[in-house]
Amino acid sequence: MRYDVIVVGAGPAGSTTARECASRGLSVLMLEKAEFPRDKPCGCALTARVGDLLPFELTPVVERVIYGMRLSMMKRSTAFGRRSSKKIAYLTQRRRLDAFLVEQAIKAGVCMREKAPICDVERHPSHFTVRAGDECYTGATLVAADGANGATAKLAGVDVGLTLGVAFEGNITPPERFPEMWEDAIGLDVGGMPGGYGWLFPKNDHVNIGPGGWKYVGPNLKARLDELVRFYGFDPAELWGLRGHHLPLRHRMSPLVDGNMLLVGDAAGLLDPMTGEGIYTAIWSGKSAAKHLTAYLGEETHDLDGYRWDVETGLPPDLRVSRQFHDLFHLTPGFYFSVERRTSIMWRLLCRLFRGEQTYAGVMLKHPAVATMIDFVSDLVRVTPVLQRKAGLREPAPPERFFQRSASHHQAHPQL
Repeated sequence: MRYDVIVVGAGPAGSTTARECASRGLSVLMLEKAEFPRDKPCGCALTARVGDLLPFELTPVVERVIYGMRLSMMKRSTAFGRRSSKKIAYLTQRRRLDAFLVEQAIKAGVCMREKAPICDVERHPSHFTVRAGDECYTGATLVAADGANGATAKLAGVDVGLTLGVAFEGNITPPERFPEMWEDAIGLDVGGMPGGYGWLFPKNDHVNIGPGGWKYVGPNLKARLDELVRFYGFDPAELWGLRGHHLPLRHRMSPLVDGNMLLVGDAAGLLDPMTGEGIYTAIWSGKSAAKHLTAYLGEETHDLDGYRWDVETGLPPDLRVSRQFHDLFHLTPGFYFSVERRTSIMWRLLCRLFRGEQTYAGVMLKHPAVATMIDFVSDLVRVTPVLQRKAGLREPAPPERFFQRSASHHQAHPQL
């Protein structure tokens, strides 16, 4: 059978693309290397704005609704709390979330093949032939939704060129009563992880704890995890479910479209650099992909460049500003921690961002003088070796505005 769309990967990006395409009347095959329900490394904190993207409630899989946060720096006892009167996030587990989203896709008419790892992709002018396991499938279009480590793009001859961060996590089941302080709050520890942070996310009967940052900190992540677990008052010997995973960040020229193939979610590097959250952008990109696949297959358009335009105007401007915020924060985290302790200004902004009431790019548009300063300092960090080291950057992104003339030289000779 020839399908209109073959989607490789059944995570949030893949299942959303598949479901939206099927609901528009397209024939869709979704290939997944695992068998559901399957677990996946991820803290799985969903910002409140995720719910606005879906035509159904996530209530069946939500384990905690979050209203607060406890913020600390470098695993010190100077933690302080912040609360909101409105919810800011939902916490669940990928095993439950992904299975639920796949169930919605199948209800919409998607054909699902589990335990079908992709091993070959043949490109033809009008279609793809995909080999998964012992079977071959034909599709007019192909969607790479198999994450940062997926093989689809590479097998199709597409070099995505992502920068990778890394995270390592484990779980603790409290031996007695669940700690009251974590009933509806998350924990964030900043300043001790180059390019990232440590977290505590409460689930139904356990807490998920982990550090994440730039890839070069990978060899030390287990020791950092143990320190974080002790800081939060638990015993590292009680950890279970240890696993690591990559955090993909796209470059300005990272491809989103290649002929009749699209990349969505983590496979395209659509991750928020500041928070490390990627489920919102995964679902957003899946909805956009389905819209443009429908138009293309219905011969309303001659190509899929509309998807590229849609994503590049809707997501990368925000992700670019997030990357700039990330640069500035990691240059002097202690300064921002002190400011937040006295003012709550960043907490209020974070709440608006998580609820979708504000965007990173919107902050820049609303405060042009501040935006100019952020542009300048972020570029300065990316081209100045001493500031790169201070901010923990070993592979800084090219300058965006003030130092673009030196960008080509900087890319050719990165400061390691």
